[in-house]
Amino acid sequence: MKTTSYSYILIIIFAFSFNVIAKAQQNYHPERIIIKFKSGSQIFSQLKSLVPKTPSGSYFTENKRTDQPALNKFFSYFKIRSIRAVMPDATTGSLAGGVERIFIAEINDGDFLNSVITSLQSSPYIEYAEKDFKGEGSGKKVECSSLEKNNSSIIPNDPMFNLQWGLRNTGQTVNGSVGIPGADINITNGWNVSTGVESIKLAILDSGIPPGASEFSGRILDGYDYANNDNDPTDDQGHGTNVTSIAAAKGNNNSLVAGMNWNCKIIPVKILDANNSGFYTWWISGITFAISNGAKVLNMSVGGSSYSQALADAVTFAYSSGAVVVVSMMNNNNNIPYYPAAFDNVIAIGAMNNRNNRAVPFCWGGGSSYGSHIDFIAPGDMILGLDAFNPTLTNYWCGTSQATPMVSGLISLMFGVNNTLTFEQVYQKIKEYAVDQIGPPSEDSLGFDSYFGWGRVNAEATLNAVNVSVGNYSTSIPETFSLHQNFPNPFNPTTKIRFDIVRSDFTTIIIYDVLGKEVKKLVNEFLTPGSYEVVLNATDYPSGTYHYMVSSGSFIETKSMIVLK
Repeated sequence: MKTTSYSYILIIIFAFSFNVIAKAQQNYHPERIIIKFKSGSQIFSQLKSLVPKTPSGSYFTENKRTDQPALNKFFSYFKIRSIRAVMPDATTGSLAGGVERIFIAEINDGDFLNSVITSLQSSPYIEYAEKDFKGEGSGKKVECSSLEKNNSSIIPNDPMFNLQWGLRNTGQTVNGSVGIPGADINITNGWNVSTGVESIKLAILDSGIPPGASEFSGRILDGYDYANNDNDPTDDQGHGTNVTSIAAAKGNNNSLVAGMNWNCKIIPVKILDANNSGFYTWWISGITFAISNGAKVLNMSVGGSSYSQALADAVTFAYSSGAVVVVSMMNNNNNIPYYPAAFDNVIAIGAMNNRNNRAVPFCWGGGSSYGSHIDFIAPGDMILGLDAFNPTLTNYWCGTSQATPMVSGLISLMFGVNNTLTFEQVYQKIKEYAVDQIGPPSEDSLGFDSYFGWGRVNAEATLNAVNVSVGNYSTSIPETFSLHQNFPNPFNPTTKIRFDIVRSDFTTIIIYDVLGKEVKKLVNEFLTPGSYEVVLNATDYPSGTYHYMVSSGSFIETKSMIVLK
């Protein structure tokens, strides 16, 4: 009898241990459900009047019984222990993606998770119910101490800038790999257009930020930590600090590194824990928090393999608010879709190395993921940033996580030049000036391909294009197409070009040198009938004769002009 009892005890212990391990390995929270109510449903209206109105994440719990029988029955029938709103400060009014109707519920017993979800999905007042899936950050730190140091001073004057090949690749050696000059995001001349403005808010949804880092001094706005459910988004992992450094470290301040945008405000939103993983509910709440606090650009260097309609709805909400969500493709060297990268209305970024190749492998292994949902590629291997635990030091990280903030930083610069840009205009400008066919022909074919997207992001050309203002000085329809002589002519450094179009059409003005080589695409957009004026800045042009050609539909005309310095 004793032997038999002992065997039963071992079996029970084994079964319990197996169950604990299995739950720990699940890619979703064992007791949490995302619920979206149908518009106008009674339960939704009653809940909105009861749940907390702040982003503190505090729940309305079942022990707070109400005088609403239907609501009490809802808690009891679906075994709900507590519930809160994804967007707690929203009213019952309709928002894009229906985010005001999305709630996060915790149930009493995880063993009933699947059955509760099935029951909710069949309820007449529920639009959908789904598990709270888990994803992760898409970058890893280099765990070695043999990387070269540098104390030189290059414009910008940050001491480590020469090692930031992703911003300026001169062919320098990084971790034993000799780079190809020009294989970078091409930002140094772009900084002549803008180094960023304080009015633009860039939200970094990641593992947090070191609050005392001098590179972000005076620029960090109030954020939130959804991993620990408090208002202290301090980085306890390192991923978020590196990502924020790439996008927004102060440049030309003689301190460590330079980011893409030197002046924008930063909203830190912690959606990854100390293990570099996070639940979708954190990500969804982080998106709505960032938009509610005025973010124009959201960087999400994260991804999860499970589809979520609630996460898609949150992205729709961000898109409809006029913000741009920039996301990473992940690092699995395959075409398996990850989310949010595979959603519409985001910009999905892959990673390249300092030799113009897709980053395969990264410094730690893996490789930049690919697929039909990729949009662009940017530097992402051996990318320098601040150390989270001692922000007076730096370290290297590798992954599509590092390529993504290169692009979100650029987009925040674009908004600083023109804050009326739409998602489509931002996308089109980056696409128009992306550098194509830089990688091996087996992967990087002409036009769009699933490895490089539309090509390597070209920050300088994109910012110059955004900086051009096409002014409509007369909306009356002209009698004929015409291109006027620029004035003044000769000129230094600016001149005005006027042109008339009689039909709505896609219109371009291209500047050529005397040998017929394209110098700049000054205008490249759809215009309605009218008379227009555009300013050409030739500060960087040598003296000489140039030609400018306007093309609108079948109308094409060319004139000459002289830069005289």
